[in-house]
Amino acid sequence: MRGFIAALALAAMLFSPAQARAEVVDKVVAVINDSIITLSELKAATAVAMERLGVEGGAIDPEKAREMEGGILEGLIEQRLVKQAADKAGIEVSEREIDNAVDDIKKQNRLTQEQLLLALAENGLTQKEYREQLKEQIRQVKFVNREFRSRISIQPEDIEDYYRRNIDNFQSPALFRLHIIFLPGNDKDVLARRLNLIAGGLRAGEDFRDLASQYSEGPAASAGGDLGLLKSGELEPWLEEAASKLKPGEVSPAIERPEGVYFVRLSDYLPRAPRPLAEVRGEIQDRLFKKIMDERYSFWLNETRKFAHIEIRMQ
Repeated sequence: MRGFIAALALAAMLFSPAQARAEVVDKVVAVINDSIITLSELKAATAVAMERLGVEGGAIDPEKAREMEGGILEGLIEQRLVKQAADKAGIEVSEREIDNAVDDIKKQNRLTQEQLLLALAENGLTQKEYREQLKEQIRQVKFVNREFRSRISIQPEDIEDYYRRNIDNFQSPALFRLHIIFLPGNDKDVLARRLNLIAGGLRAGEDFRDLASQYSEGPAASAGGDLGLLKSGELEPWLEEAASKLKPGEVSPAIERPEGVYFVRLSDYLPRAPRPLAEVRGEIQDRLFKKIMDERYSFWLNETRKFAHIEIRMQ
């Protein structure tokens, strides 16, 4: 399924290198019912894949290259089976649908008509050849949509059941509201004096924010060192560890770091909690839909392969 969907990425075709222009000795490498895949098709598809991965032709291990080529051949066979099924189902594509696809590709890639034609020429494609490629891809997408996508229905109770069974996957992260004071360590005498002033101020019950405004050289000093609400996992590990040891309203001891000394005040803490079902309903629906789609497509593909004549002639 993954290889097939990748093959249906319409925009990707636009930036493929000159496809079957490679100078190779052509021969049949696979037979799929009444259709064939040639060596030049396989080499062209492999070149596209390697370019997308940023792999130089001679830089890849021969064993890995063979493995990659085998995987790409399997993808081409899969595409051919879908094409044959779309042919059998009589799926048609109108010129309007191709026009719409071209318009979408131009929008997604911010191309004018002239830039599109230039890109096609650079990739060794005429406009007619490109439209034929799009037509075939759209036809296969329509087949998949008709055979699988349109027949999937996710019920509200399915979503609620998934939410209950996977509640741990829908937890919002803990939130920390922190104020900090930072004193740089480049001048030890100044640092020592400020540490004494801050420590004395804290013992005397002075407001942490006032001390931050007066002495801190860290972020948001003028706002009392207020860092706002921060999610667990977004903080530097040492800072989250320090904050995790505090209760709301508590201030950490002086924390020595290579760049200087910090004081941290935990002003508020919101523990992780389940996100409301309404907030994740769409996400769950997408997950369930994809799961069912993948299962049905894989089943169809396996069954189709069982009854297909597939002959691989690679050595």
